Amino acid sequence: MRRAMVLLGGVALAVGAFALFYRGPGQPFIRGYVSDVGATMLVYAFLGLLWRTTAARRTLATAAIAAAVELYQIVGMTPPGIGGVLVGAFPDPWDLVAYAIGVVAALAWERRSVRSGDQTGGLSDSAPPAR
Repeated sequence: MRRAMVLLGGVALAVGAFALFYRGPGQPFIRGYVSDVGATMLVYAFLGLLWRTTAARRTLATAAIAAAVELYQIVGMTPPGIGGVLVGAFPDPWDLVAYAIGVVAALAWERRSVRSGDQTGGLSDSAPPAR
């Protein structure tokens, strides 16, 4: 599964790079929401590499982190510089939809990887979490 998370991280970075450099029609949508999908997938991949637990817990943790980012924007405590770019400055309920799509896509990626037998160095959902 480690390989699957590394590949998911690569896909997420590719989605983010596409959103960053895209200059065609619908650029605000791509930049605003597709980048959020990629960012959420990247968080899920990092958690998959760092936290040996079930996919359900990883999904909940990723969703909680995404919701915390949105809450952070609501209270208006955007950090200066690159932190503000990473976290964002404006709360938007549609961001939550993009985050949910990213979490579902990452979970589907993991499920597909487990079904196809890619379990090199990780845990599947059937294994109990390490304590």
